[in-house]
Formats: sequence, C-alpha cells, structure tokens
Amino acid sequence: MKNDPLNSPLTLEEQQFAIDNHYLISKYLNIRKLPFDDWYDIVIFRYLRSVKRWFAIPELHEHSFEIIAFYAMRSAIGGELAKQGRRIQTVSIDETIPGTDGMKYADTVTYDNLKYIPYGESEGESMNISYNVKLPERKSFRGAQQSDEIIAINGFLTGTMKNMCFTYDTPEEAKKRLASVQSYRRTKGHKEIYEAYRNENCVYIVRLKKKAGEKDA
Repeated sequence: MKNDPLNSPLTLEEQQFAIDNHYLISKYLNIRKLPFDDWYDIVIFRYLRSVKRWFAIPELHEHSFEIIAFYAMRSAIGGELAKQGRRIQTVSIDETIPGTDGMKYADTVTYDNLKYIPYGESEGESMNISYNVKLPERKSFRGAQQSDEIIAINGFLTGTMKNMCFTYDTPEEAKKRLASVQSYRRTKGHKEIYEAYRNENCVYIVRLKKKAGEKDA
C-alpha cells in the first residue's frame, strides 16, 4: 500500500509557500470573528494540507490559493463545532431553564439526586452528604480528664500540709504546667486558699494562712 503523498512532510518549496501565505489564517479567522489563539491549532493542519494539495493537484490552480485555503479551514472549523455540539454541556443548578417561567434547574432536583450534588467543590474542598446511615453508638460524656497536678492539688487541699512542689524536666514544661494550674485556680475560686508560682523547673503550691476571725466553711 502506497503512502498518501498529502501526508508526507512539506518540501522546501512547499514550506516557503506556506510561510508566504500564512497571513491567510488570521485573515480567515477575522472574517469568521473567531479568536486566533483558540482556533489556530484547529485550522493549521488543514491549511498545511491545502498547501500539499496545491502542489499535488494542478487542477486547483484554476482558483486562487486563498479560496482553497479558506475552504479547507472552513471544513476544519465546521468539524470542530460539530464535535463540540456532541459534547455534554454542564450547567449550574442555579441557572434558569430556557423556555420556563423562571424555573431553575435546582427546582427539579429530587431527594434521590441530592447525593450527587458536589457540595463545597467551588471552595476547593469536598463534602459528601449521606442519608439514612447506620448510626454509631453514642459515647457518654464523662467530663474533662483532670491532670495529675489538679488531682494532687485537690488531695493537698483536703490535708494539712503547708505547701507542695511539682518538679519537671525543664523550665519550659514547668511554665506550661503552671499556666494550667493558674487557670484551674481562677476557675474554682481558689485565689484565697493557695497561691501558685514557678521557680526554674519547679511549680510551688503554698497554702495561704487564714485571716484573723475567719472560720472554716
């Protein structure tokens, strides 16, 4: 089987001819009011094939090359438009349905369709919604777990010791733990019962002396 001569590379003479008439591409796209950047890749191959045909078929010289090139590019554009017409078109559910009295595509969404709506994708995130799922066992709330320091302080308050000390590996850890103790002290109203402070890597809890005349609660 012989190769199609129209599919062979351009000769030097054909290349120069294609360059000299390259302006016909922008001229035709301007006539059709089509963006050059969007349609150049579509028409260029038909244009180059028309160059091959111009040199291979002398009978075409009865017409100007411009007519031959325009006809070839017209065919390429027509084929692309037909291809685009067969593609599935995407629309927003918020758009109005043509030929209706303001009805939107969202108005036609049924309960069963909800699972296919890509919630959140416009923000670059994805969220899936499901219905009638099997519910996990609900865990009962047991309150926040107390730290070792809080447990020790509560025990300290029930006894008669005057002070206590927490020792940590680093001053940074002691500083962080002191902040937690101070928060608990304020929340529970213990400011008049004991004070808490840090020295290096140690946190000290010191029971405050009762004022004269103060009675036990």
